[in-house]
Amino acid sequence: MPSNARFSVVILFLCTWAARGAEWANTLQPVGKQAGPVALVRDGIGQGSIAVPSNPTPQEQKAAADLQEWIAEITGARLAISTGATGKAAVQISTDQSMPNEAYAIAVSKGKLLLAGGRTRGVVNAVYALLEEDLGCRFYANDSIRLPKTNTLVVNAVPREYAPRLKLRDPFYASAFDAVWSLRNRSNAPDAPVPDEHGGHMDYANMFVHTAAQMTPADKYYKKHPEYFAMKADGARTTAQLCATHPEVAAIAIDYIRGVLRGRPHTEIVSVSKNDNTEVCHCERCKKLRQEEGSDMAVQLVLVNKVAEALEQDFPELIIDTLAYLETIGVPKTVRPRKNVAIRLCNDSVGSWIHPFTPAAQCEVAKLAVNWAGAHHRIYVWDYNVNFSHYLAPMPNIGVMASNIRFWVSNNAEGVMLQGGYQGPAERDQLKSWVTAKLLWDPGLDEKALTRDFILGHYGRAAEPILAYEHLLDGLPARFSAEMASPSHGIRYPMDSPFFTKDFISGAEKLFAGARLLADGDEALVRRVDRARLPILYVQCARGPEFTGERYGDVVAEFERIARREKVTCLQEGGADFEPKLASYKERLEKSRSGGAGASDGGTAP
Repeated sequence: MPSNARFSVVILFLCTWAARGAEWANTLQPVGKQAGPVALVRDGIGQGSIAVPSNPTPQEQKAAADLQEWIAEITGARLAISTGATGKAAVQISTDQSMPNEAYAIAVSKGKLLLAGGRTRGVVNAVYALLEEDLGCRFYANDSIRLPKTNTLVVNAVPREYAPRLKLRDPFYASAFDAVWSLRNRSNAPDAPVPDEHGGHMDYANMFVHTAAQMTPADKYYKKHPEYFAMKADGARTTAQLCATHPEVAAIAIDYIRGVLRGRPHTEIVSVSKNDNTEVCHCERCKKLRQEEGSDMAVQLVLVNKVAEALEQDFPELIIDTLAYLETIGVPKTVRPRKNVAIRLCNDSVGSWIHPFTPAAQCEVAKLAVNWAGAHHRIYVWDYNVNFSHYLAPMPNIGVMASNIRFWVSNNAEGVMLQGGYQGPAERDQLKSWVTAKLLWDPGLDEKALTRDFILGHYGRAAEPILAYEHLLDGLPARFSAEMASPSHGIRYPMDSPFFTKDFISGAEKLFAGARLLADGDEALVRRVDRARLPILYVQCARGPEFTGERYGDVVAEFERIARREKVTCLQEGGADFEPKLASYKERLEKSRSGGAGASDGGTAP
């Protein structure tokens, strides 16, 4: 049987397989014995109020308002919000100062549903836990919300308490930077600015990373004090880095951060970290310490620990983070971070930069993670999960992302950032944002079940071919294990990589065509299917007419239509490059039509 015929059989099998039991189920349903029942609405009539304390906090007011809104959306009945007395209340919302900030509790007592939580987001988290887990509501995207419509709502909640393991939960995709989405899905990314009155987020106060130049700017200090800056091996000073052991540098950094915190008193974390290059200081102090400790991290911790000690008394909950990255990635022999310091371990050239389809537990970073976990209790992880040269490149790595989250948590991770397409639409960004938000909240969840939950709920009647595409994509690492173990250019693998075969692209095209047919007549579903198809169109555009054939003009036109509608501006990390790339595709099209060669844009340059 010819290879394309065999592949068609595979596609047919995948569609048939995906169709089996393709009915949405509540993947987040809590485990345990239900309590209740508590009737909130019967036949469209509310059965009680939502009670908050006499002097409710802004978070309690937000929790009550959101619960009121979603019960009204589900049933058509709007429950009143009452303060103080709870006699006629069906739901009671309150803050429990003894609970961790984001922890929540759900209970049933005397016919009332009790929602409690910690002082920041706890009560809001309780509401969304009830909505998602007990009632089966979904907030996949702000324009993709699934609600169990009924005119009678009787809640049989599972009593429980839960506190998330991770203090920082950051699906670092542009699609996850919306504050409303973040609050509903219980992520707390620094770039998703949930206001403090709604529970807040992990606020860096614009001191996110590589802050050395920010704290001690060269144009202000270098002329009079070159000794504040790193000494090169030849004795010359460079503004590329600071001399982290110079005592006056620490004093300057402390004063700078105090000034920042005066304007942003609710800041949770600030970064005291090196600029983004590999320069180190060769002055006698730094050189000696680095040689004795076996890692430039020892040099950096001189500065970081002084800052942390100075700020600890006035800002007891503030975290100072610094990067374990490139030359600072190793654990020093004896120097240790202070208790209010977080080590931000980067899974870069020791893991996902080289092996994007291999779990961290199987890479060099695993030993580093274990060593850091043995040396310090507060680890924050910077993981990398997108092709930075091709944001839209098909990338079957949800399983790796899930495995890594669990591995980091098992090694003292207090925070995880999953860097993806952060400059605009990217490959399966909405799916990955939602699935990873759930895993960051509860690493014990099943990523395959979550993926199925999203696809069936988000794509509705068009879901079965999308499920089949997901299985097709997930099958690539097994079919091309050698090629994907260490792909050319690592995480920036080109679009002419051997695993992007014509059979794969053709099969995916058939599945998306089928999904579009099933979605026909529903504008929202058609748009979602088209958006999901962008990665396949992108590969075809990048490969050129030699790969796609006479359909290249149609492919480019479809890619342009969908990409413009979805507001794609960046196809790779850096500045906006959509327009020049699109122009190059059109130029190749014209060359192919005139008989010239249309060179492939496989994207082999990193």
